[in-house]
Amino acid sequence: MSNINTTYIENQINAAIAAHLQNEDHVRSRAVDALWALLAATLVFVMQLGFGLLEAGSIQSINSQSILFKNLLDVAIVTLGWWAFGFSIAANTGNGFSGDGSNVFAYPGEEYIDMFFSWTFAATSATIVSGAVSGRMRLRSYLCVSTMLGWIIFPLFSHWAWADNGWLYERGFIDFAGSGVVHLGGGVAALVASCFTGPRAIRFEYNTVEERWIDYKPRGHSIMMSFLGTMLLWFGWFGFNAGSTLGVTGENYIVSATCLFNTSLATSSSVIGMTLLGFTIPGGLSMSDVLNSALAGLVAITAGCATMTAWGSLLAGLFAAPLYKASSLFMAKLRIDDPVDAISVHGTCGILGLLLPAFFSDQVLIDRAYGDGQIEFNVGDQLGIQIAGMIAMSAFTGFFVAGVLIPWVYCIPGGIRISERDELVGQDFEYFGGYAYPDWEETVRNAHVHNERRAEVKIRKELQAIAKSQRREERRRRRSGSRIRKESQPDMDVFKNSNKKMQAFQPTTNPPPPPRDKGVAFLRTSSHSKITTPKHKEKKGLDDSQEAIQRQTSTSDGKTGSKKPTSVAEEILKIEAMIASLRAKIKGQSMDYSSVIRNGIPPSHSPPGEPSGSSPRGTKFDNHTNTSELRGAKFDNHTNTNVRQSDLSDPGVQ
Repeated sequence: MSNINTTYIENQINAAIAAHLQNEDHVRSRAVDALWALLAATLVFVMQLGFGLLEAGSIQSINSQSILFKNLLDVAIVTLGWWAFGFSIAANTGNGFSGDGSNVFAYPGEEYIDMFFSWTFAATSATIVSGAVSGRMRLRSYLCVSTMLGWIIFPLFSHWAWADNGWLYERGFIDFAGSGVVHLGGGVAALVASCFTGPRAIRFEYNTVEERWIDYKPRGHSIMMSFLGTMLLWFGWFGFNAGSTLGVTGENYIVSATCLFNTSLATSSSVIGMTLLGFTIPGGLSMSDVLNSALAGLVAITAGCATMTAWGSLLAGLFAAPLYKASSLFMAKLRIDDPVDAISVHGTCGILGLLLPAFFSDQVLIDRAYGDGQIEFNVGDQLGIQIAGMIAMSAFTGFFVAGVLIPWVYCIPGGIRISERDELVGQDFEYFGGYAYPDWEETVRNAHVHNERRAEVKIRKELQAIAKSQRREERRRRRSGSRIRKESQPDMDVFKNSNKKMQAFQPTTNPPPPPRDKGVAFLRTSSHSKITTPKHKEKKGLDDSQEAIQRQTSTSDGKTGSKKPTSVAEEILKIEAMIASLRAKIKGQSMDYSSVIRNGIPPSHSPPGEPSGSSPRGTKFDNHTNTSELRGAKFDNHTNTNVRQSDLSDPGVQ
């Protein structure tokens, strides 16, 4: 009996010890997995630094502070929203579309591990848009878009693809680390935001000579910053892909190692592919394209990093490089401005990343990553669910972001875009009153001079077109027989009758001085008709005046080819006598102006029967103040110019 009791007690002790050891192993495994997830999340958060450096180096220096400020705000705003309700939408609760909201304002506990890890993914998704709309989108509009990405769009996609009851996950959708959940959603949001915002003012210009649009894409101000940002993103991507295992115990360490190597393999092959492509396409090799091709390879391998073979990862990178470049050129062809090519890198290559697992995944790797029997791999079925997920994510993001932006564009004052002045000066000056590099005043000044020169060239072309049109109009007027014209005073009115012509001139009250370069002679007639001219310009002034008067007299008396007058004063008296005769005609009296010319009677004398100092139409003529100008000749003691056309066209007037 005692032996039986001793054996029973020993068995109980051994069972208790085994249970305790098993529990300790479980706790230890859970702790190791938690440590791995937290370290991986920290690596993912380092990607924020990489995004900041890459985007700041890829744009103009006048917008560097503003884009760093936006990235910082993205992290802060997404953190609040993710803790408040974002994590509850993405959790393993609710239905296939969304969580039930049971984790709203989550209390500290074990779920904080998953919440912290997925929060870094949400912040990454919200940051993608900042580079695509840099330099021209208002801060409030941008924050609205990035907030919707981090608070609503990413949590929903995360539940669809990663939650145990998500409608895509239940159907075998493969997106292990987020080619669609993170990058495709951010890329489509960047596309919609760029379309609504429009291109930068200095990006595209239409060449009227070649009749095509020319792309003046500004170069980034620091390729070194872009390089450092790209390498930090590559480093952080290890946590992005390998950390998605959320542990290294069991066979998870094999899955993590597979993710790490496939990530590096696809990125390396993409860089090599872009390098080879750069030597064959017009324009040569570009360092910005090489750096973006590395990111394109990273995005393309993200979905299948745990399920694709090494050869599949190699091909993913080789496909990503030319696809990125083609997408970038196509966006420029459509005049969609994307300073950092976020649409091509995250959007286009995100689509590629979702499609590749359907062709290059392996069943053994799928079972190891997702569990035995979780996904039955078949190329046709897998391709169908991958395409369905891609369309669902793209359409939802596009319609949702467009629905948020349309009210800003059409309803809210100020709209979605900053003013042209703020765009040319830079958002750094608008937000912070200064630039990121206060010692680079010369660089900023050169940028301003470049913008001013482009604007000046544009204005000069417009002025040349206007001048050409004016010259064409001038030639047309000359051919139609127009006479003396000046910009500062009205042209002479021409009155016609059946076979006689007469030209009258109506001066302004205070005519402007004659041009300096015309050799003007001032001809003043006092009450005694005294004429004076500058000695050094007398000949040219007389010739011009005589030519003008000859044209008038030849048309007034109906004779062509008349002899050139020999006396300017005599011709002036002749014209004034004609006007005096018109006065007399209006009053019903006639007067022979030839006798006036012979006798030298001043035309300022009133016609017979007219009171001195009055005019037939009630206009008083002053002998000193009323002046006119004809082809450089200035006359005092002027005559009445307020004569009706019907009076001048009377056949009885000679």
